[in-house]
Amino acid sequence: MAASLRALLAGILDYAGIFPPANLSLDRAIRNYARHQKSRDRWMLGRFVVPAARLSELAPFDKLFDEDPPFIFSVLGRGGKTGDEFLQGLSADLADIETFRQTHAGKVEVDVFEVKLPDEMGWGRNHHLARYTLVRAAEEIETYGPPALTPFLEIGLMDDWRGAVESAAALIHYLASYGEQRMHGAYQRCRPAGFKLRCGGTTAAAVLSPEQVAHVLAVCRAEGIVLKATAGLHQPFRHQDESLNTPVHGFLNLFVAAVLAATHRLEEPRLQQIIEDTEASHFNFDDDGLRWGEFGASVEEIAVARQQFAVGFGSCSFDEPREALRGLKLL
Repeated sequence: MAASLRALLAGILDYAGIFPPANLSLDRAIRNYARHQKSRDRWMLGRFVVPAARLSELAPFDKLFDEDPPFIFSVLGRGGKTGDEFLQGLSADLADIETFRQTHAGKVEVDVFEVKLPDEMGWGRNHHLARYTLVRAAEEIETYGPPALTPFLEIGLMDDWRGAVESAAALIHYLASYGEQRMHGAYQRCRPAGFKLRCGGTTAAAVLSPEQVAHVLAVCRAEGIVLKATAGLHQPFRHQDESLNTPVHGFLNLFVAAVLAATHRLEEPRLQQIIEDTEASHFNFDDDGLRWGEFGASVEEIAVARQQFAVGFGSCSFDEPREALRGLKLL
């Protein structure tokens, strides 16, 4: 395998087997994750994704966690329709996380928290409410969270999706600035928040356009916001999904675009070209770096971009992406 591709894919996939379209039982999914951790491709594997409300259901697997501790988890929050509901849900989530960590002390760790923001906090509707709610949330994490927890905030993209993305980026930027100037000192437990990009779903309507994905990449890169993706990224390259009857995104398209955005500060039109490119031969990987068209990134630049900008993606399958890479003779 080319060193550049290994750098691009290292720890990239958070396993979310209990979610659609796989919809596996928690028992089967956590055992799959344990099996993947022992496979030759374990270097691609990231965290196990599970809702906070279901952490207690993992109690029967305490002995399983002995095999290769710590098992690392990304936990999904309850969210809420309003700011108050969001904060109430967060309190319950943090309590569930703490109980889980105490129950399996030393065997598990939770370091990522994914949650959807209430619609009333988006699109610039109420800046004061949104800022107040996010600061309260950060203070809750700082007080009651695990030693280090990175929140990834998701928003709904409606008609004014550009405004929604820019409003969310401004909120995340404000929270980072607040944390740096906080009276009690910078946050320690609550790490700087990131943006969660939902690329697809179980319907054609849920699939974002290349233009929307490019906009998110450009805005997050410009604002220095870390990005995590999810949903629909089962294949390396953009292709037609027959079951949805629509084109869907490829994870190599997305992460090559992200690396080149970080390395060359590419603008949206060029990022869109990379994201919608269906020709695998246009993406070149060797031991020196990757290239798409006239743009390239060294192995070191890829590693930095993955660590500081595009950190990974969630998938309900670990087998499908890696078998697709094998079919292309990339793995």
